[in-house]
Amino acid sequence: MKKAFFSIAVFLCLAFSLKAYTYALLFTEEQYQQYLLDTIGDRYDVEGLEFVANEMFEKLNGAILVAVGDTVLVEHAYGELCLTGEPPRCNPAEDNQITETTLFDLASISKQFTAVAVLQLCVQGKISLDDTITEYFPNLPYKGVTIKHLLTHTTGIPEYFKFKYTVFGSSAFVDNQQLLRVLEKQKYAKTFPTGSKFEYVNTNYAILASLVAKMSGKSFEDYVHEHIFKPAGMKNTCFFTELVGVDAKHGKKYADVDPKAEDVNVKPLPMDVPVARGHRKLAVTARYDRLNGVLGDKGVYSNVEDMLRWANAMFIEYKVLPKEWVDLASQRENQLADGSLPQSIYGYGYRIEESPEHGKLVYHGGLWNGFQNLFLFRPSDNVVIVFLSNFYNKAHVGRSKQILNILDGVQEEVTEDGEVLQ
Repeated sequence: MKKAFFSIAVFLCLAFSLKAYTYALLFTEEQYQQYLLDTIGDRYDVEGLEFVANEMFEKLNGAILVAVGDTVLVEHAYGELCLTGEPPRCNPAEDNQITETTLFDLASISKQFTAVAVLQLCVQGKISLDDTITEYFPNLPYKGVTIKHLLTHTTGIPEYFKFKYTVFGSSAFVDNQQLLRVLEKQKYAKTFPTGSKFEYVNTNYAILASLVAKMSGKSFEDYVHEHIFKPAGMKNTCFFTELVGVDAKHGKKYADVDPKAEDVNVKPLPMDVPVARGHRKLAVTARYDRLNGVLGDKGVYSNVEDMLRWANAMFIEYKVLPKEWVDLASQRENQLADGSLPQSIYGYGYRIEESPEHGKLVYHGGLWNGFQNLFLFRPSDNVVIVFLSNFYNKAHVGRSKQILNILDGVQEEVTEDGEVLQ
């Protein structure tokens, strides 16, 4: 039997709204904004958020952060950089402990940085969203594919994850230049006519990273550091190629491998902050995939604190893009050529959900090589939720909804035995 519980949250919200309205009439805009910042803790159930965070500790190996703007409500780190068994690990060795500054492979969360780099070049007038990719890479066999098609995953270009490793030769890590050469040489056919379908494909963003490098005259890593990470204040964020010492301009530093090999056993370089290793099911450490060297679709390493800086720089302070371009990136842009709308809403580097309960959500997940992550931003009140995990055990799946329910004072329905209904 279901029981619906109604709290006094609605009353409190009404009381706060009346108080805030009165305050807004009496004080300047600057004073009112400061008042909102000062009362964040009163408006949100921080105790409830802490309860969820502590409950997640039972399974999560990683870090979580919940904030409103740059005000952190909850921030925790749990577990081990390299697992010594199934989590949780309450007391990991000091040199093996995950902290709030630990770097995680963001996987596909990296795509938003690639999208921003492309949009910056549009703002500078160096490229246009309607330009075809063959204007810049004439040997690619994908005529009619525009930059916008690449950003919105409507190209029909096949997924490079599915290519045989032998086509990339014997270098330890494949890079973007190698991927372009393979696409040009193999001439893989499109999987559907461009613009007729939405299909999430990593190749699209790897090509975009090559475009950024070509049109900026810098390596992709150098461009993103200078124009995105630095202005956003992301002081610890880096790329996989920097993490293991792969020179993006001149290729590999490791011995050749078996062309059929899928992974490489290397150690990361010493870093100023701890770096997590990914783990597959059964807590097995994942060796680095040879495709880790391809950037744009993945390849960024960051932590929860830098990701909060990023959310503020991107969506609130507009340090990396003008507001009108941020709005474009975070709205539906994947309408198809026939005018139809795919079920999945995709902007430029972001997925979007129009939630009946929680409003518009701008987010992206990341799943790769033993890492499982989520980045979420809500424009209506600047809520930021970040989950970073180096163990693929789905510990935070569904937790963002639970956190939003707490933030919004939405009482969940539970069964008689206390189980939350999803």
